[in-house]
Amino acid sequence: MKLRLLALGLSLYALTAPSFAAGGAGAEATSGPTSALQMAMTIYAGGITIGKVDMDAKFIGDRYHVVSNLETSGVVNAFWQSQIQATSNGTLTDHLLQPSLYDSFYTGHSANHQEVSLTYEDGNPIRLYANPPYSTTGYEVKPDEKKGTFDPLSAVIYISSGVGADANNPCSVKAPVFDGRRRYNITLTKVKVDNVNMDNGLYKGPAFVCSVEYKQVAGYKPRVLKDANFPSITAWVATFPSAIPGRRFAVPLKVWADSQYGRIAVVATQLKVDGTKPKVVGG
Repeated sequence: MKLRLLALGLSLYALTAPSFAAGGAGAEATSGPTSALQMAMTIYAGGITIGKVDMDAKFIGDRYHVVSNLETSGVVNAFWQSQIQATSNGTLTDHLLQPSLYDSFYTGHSANHQEVSLTYEDGNPIRLYANPPYSTTGYEVKPDEKKGTFDPLSAVIYISSGVGADANNPCSVKAPVFDGRRRYNITLTKVKVDNVNMDNGLYKGPAFVCSVEYKQVAGYKPRVLKDANFPSITAWVATFPSAIPGRRFAVPLKVWADSQYGRIAVVATQLKVDGTKPKVVGG
């Protein structure tokens, strides 16, 4: 039961930050308007802290570079201790996001590790590097299923930058994700706009209440696809102006699901936009 509980918590985490991934080179030096988004989040399962994650994203001109770190904590470490680091960079315009390089490194219990890198080059098929190599025989992701996809961390930027959503509705976005092994979609849909008040005092004010769908597409063992039964997922998303004219960040303040094991939640604990804790703005 504990492993199923943890799996659900980490699946929820995958909706707001990179899935199992890690370190790499920075974005190419460039010039232009600059902006930054920094977040720290805590993962809870049944009211117990099971991990923490942080993300630091920088935008310079039409380039983005993002770094994220995850570390499990508490009772989880007795059976699934993990540290995950991830970086991604690429280009971002008002209507398009294109990853360039995604690097990842995962260190698990008993020194297990997995390095993954995805390289995107001029419309060519995504180039995958995995060390140690892993087998996907029998449940491969087909070439056509990889086209137009984002790495997990770029998918977070796609959602939080608002590029893929309607101008007045950040919860109108679908991110197709390929992490080197699995192919899935993350889809947000607006439920309503409400005034929210976070228990930790980080934010009080208007936010979009969004339903979130996590849909497995390919790369999973048939048994996993057959048994997958994710509960209803909800998110609070608040928008904040960026230093880049015409841009607004769509920040997931809280993502949660109620399961038979209790509430699984990922909650923002620190937030800075362009180096400053953002003020509450109108919806």
